[in-house]
Amino acid sequence: MKKALKITSTVSILLFGILWLASKFDFLTAYQSPEIRNLLVLVYLITSLKYFQMSVKDKDAEIKELKLKLEEK
Repeated sequence: MKKALKITSTVSILLFGILWLASKFDFLTAYQSPEIRNLLVLVYLITSLKYFQMSVKDKDAEIKELKLKLEEK
């Protein structure tokens, strides 16, 4: 799940960059809608947020596990 979120966020920000460049150089005119670019940024923000939330949750679980091992010794 984390990998899928990371890939989705990376692809969405890359597509945003391509569409932004396309708007500057007037190519890919069919996809130069600001709504599409805004949607891609929104997808990037949401997927990045979920990815980092999951990452922090995993790290917290690992820290708790290591603390328990220290207390046992």
